Amino acid sequence: MSKAFRQFGVLVLLFFGMWFTLSKFDFLRRFEVEEFTKSNERGLGRLVLDELYAGNSGLHSDSVLSFVRGMRGRLCAANGIPDSTITLHILIRDDVNAFALPDRQLVVYTGLISYCKNAEELAAVLAHEIAHIERGHVMKKLVTHVGISMLMTIAGGDAGADINRQIVKLLSSTAFDREQEKEADGFAVKMMAGANIDPEHFADFLFRLSQEKNTIPKHFEWISSHANSQERASEVLRLRKSERFDSLAIADSAAWASIKRSMKDF
Repeated sequence: MSKAFRQFGVLVLLFFGMWFTLSKFDFLRRFEVEEFTKSNERGLGRLVLDELYAGNSGLHSDSVLSFVRGMRGRLCAANGIPDSTITLHILIRDDVNAFALPDRQLVVYTGLISYCKNAEELAAVLAHEIAHIERGHVMKKLVTHVGISMLMTIAGGDAGADINRQIVKLLSSTAFDREQEKEADGFAVKMMAGANIDPEHFADFLFRLSQEKNTIPKHFEWISSHANSQERASEVLRLRKSERFDSLAIADSAAWASIKRSMKDF
């Protein structure tokens, strides 16, 4: 009996020892991310944006910019987020993509706007990316994939152009981890419902991507970094049932058609 008791005691000590070590590691990781964010995230965001604009042109259509900014404003205002804290960039590029950058920057490609069947689908993608910003996923992703030391080097301007391009590629075409994507989806559903936008449009968008996964052209970056779209669509519909909202259209079909025609001019 005493031997069994001792063995049990050893197991208990090992368990709590491992728990303490892992919890301490998580605390240190959070501390590193917070410290980096305070001192260097703005510089890192500026460098990444410079790299993006070096290879792409920004959209200068007042009508499209005003429309998408208004969409951002509706989502943010309904959810207690000052929309002025999220800087929107629309770049002329065929890729169906949108992604968040350090320093609360949100990039949208014109290819995504052209692909969305209605304004509500675009709002869903914006809500998902804003969720990544609000939950601090961007910096956590960079710390995990790049490391705190390298990020400090990059933010200080001491890294080469090739490294900056790799950071852009990481942020624009590499998935967040599964839990972060799940959290962002749930946050997006709440954001949409809060703004009286039916989250079913988000599910429709994800389901359509899942159906096209075998015939996706090279420009479909968003699906390549957001796997399991059909499973996620089902989860969005499940979460939708818990939300209360009055579905109010962002734009009628004629207005949305006009926005999409504007994309063909670039």
